Amino acid sequence: MSMRIILAPLRRHSLMPALVLLQVAVACAILCNVFFLAWQRLQPMLAPSGVDADNLILVDNLAAQGRSFTVAESQAGEEALRAAPGVRAASSAFGLPMVSIASIMINLQGPTHAAVGVNGYFGQGLMQTLGLQMVGGRDFVPSEYRPWGIGANNGSNSEWDTGTPQPIIITQALADKLFGSAPALGGVLTDPSDKQDHGYVVVGLVKHLLRNQVGLATDGRADYTVLLARNIGNTAMLSYAVRVDPSMREIALQGVRDAIKRQFTAATAGGPQARVETYNEKRDAAFKESRATLWLLLGMVLAIMIVTLVGIMGLTGFWVQRRTRQIGIRRALGARRADILRYFLLENAVIVGAGIAVGMVLAYAANVLLMHYYELPHLPWTYLPVGAAAMLVMGQVGVLGPALRAAAVPPVVATRSV
Repeated sequence: MSMRIILAPLRRHSLMPALVLLQVAVACAILCNVFFLAWQRLQPMLAPSGVDADNLILVDNLAAQGRSFTVAESQAGEEALRAAPGVRAASSAFGLPMVSIASIMINLQGPTHAAVGVNGYFGQGLMQTLGLQMVGGRDFVPSEYRPWGIGANNGSNSEWDTGTPQPIIITQALADKLFGSAPALGGVLTDPSDKQDHGYVVVGLVKHLLRNQVGLATDGRADYTVLLARNIGNTAMLSYAVRVDPSMREIALQGVRDAIKRQFTAATAGGPQARVETYNEKRDAAFKESRATLWLLLGMVLAIMIVTLVGIMGLTGFWVQRRTRQIGIRRALGARRADILRYFLLENAVIVGAGIAVGMVLAYAANVLLMHYYELPHLPWTYLPVGAAAMLVMGQVGVLGPALRAAAVPPVVATRSV
């Protein structure tokens, strides 16, 4: 069918096609940005944690009042937790999955010259306690650990100050990003923002380890996390990771609460209450806002699609009704029902396609405004064809009913006004 035949009536009666085009353009612009925002919220929720989630208990918000915890107190807390029934492993830590109150950011650069910001987890024995899956290399050995904390020695007078890189364990995703096709084990990473940095030597690789700044766990950055060989002490705040026996989970949870209460009540009296929760409880709480936002965005998508679909059906139905006699003439001249149906489907595809083109420009402009006022990330171009495909399908579904009614118009209609 000639495009000239399709465009001729659109030029003569441009109001109805223009209204459909405008509606499609606005809907396409909104849908592209809504899809993008929804995926940004959904990605961290779908990312694998890498930890033994069902058997992990996290203790945080242990805040000393008027002083700092000592190394001895930190270690005593570990021993008390290990003695609780059902506990398999316990580690004091700074930076833990789903504990965003204590986050450490480190800049790393590798042979690929890509510089990325990662979350660091400190604590002895975290590999075993978190239940991480190692895919290469080894865990830290006891002699590699150095003290860390406010007022701690922080590795002074150690081999790290002589120019020797510090040992580090990274995720497979970070290895691919920083080393590319080169082997990561034994490779050296540097901190481009620290001129005194002697670098880090990769001694181990883990499959997954979700960062605790879940807002940054998008666009392939969920596993941008590292483990460093640090002992915790001389710090005003403590956190613990505790791995328990699956068959004694509830008993172990109560035992951990009792051990924390006995060990730290005096030091934390008058301050905030320590939080003792399972990893899954922490995860549910961390993603509560994201889930609410996703439901809101889903409702917005459904509303936009319904309004657009009804609008296209109404406008197209009115447009078809106005041309009933023309349809009858075509039927009298030999046009089959399939020809009439194909004509209106093609005509609508042209209108919707033009609306999609305008909508893509509006989607980009809307994203620029959102970036300026709400600090949202840039809209990738890949979301434009997603929104376009959704609008094209919706447009064809919307015109199908009026097109079928047009195809059912009998030839006799053409002679009614004669």
